[in-house]
Amino acid sequence: MNKTLDYIDQLAALKGWETDYQIAKGLGIKTPTMTRYRRHGGTLDNDTAWKVAEGLGIDAMEIIAAAEIERAERADNTEKAAVWKRRFQAVSHSAATIFGLIALPYGIWLTDRLCILC
Repeated sequence: MNKTLDYIDQLAALKGWETDYQIAKGLGIKTPTMTRYRRHGGTLDNDTAWKVAEGLGIDAMEIIAAAEIERAERADNTEKAAVWKRRFQAVSHSAATIFGLIALPYGIWLTDRLCILC
């Protein structure tokens, strides 16, 4: 499971942002906020998580759930962390399921076309 900073770093690499200043500017946050995320273990607020998700083309709930897990673990709240871990798995698995369901009819069609025994 990715940490919220992993998502930020992925987006930065995708956008070509090399400094925390560029990342902060790209996300519409202040540089000290980005510094807090990076150096002091801060977690993304939901608005920033949403912006990162949109930039990466993924479900925002995946990043929001990761941030909630980090907050719960920092607060030593194992029960809340467990709840958010289940939610994270549901969100990340649902995306894979959706892509699988979209590809399934194509796979069946392709199998019918390529099968020499059919």
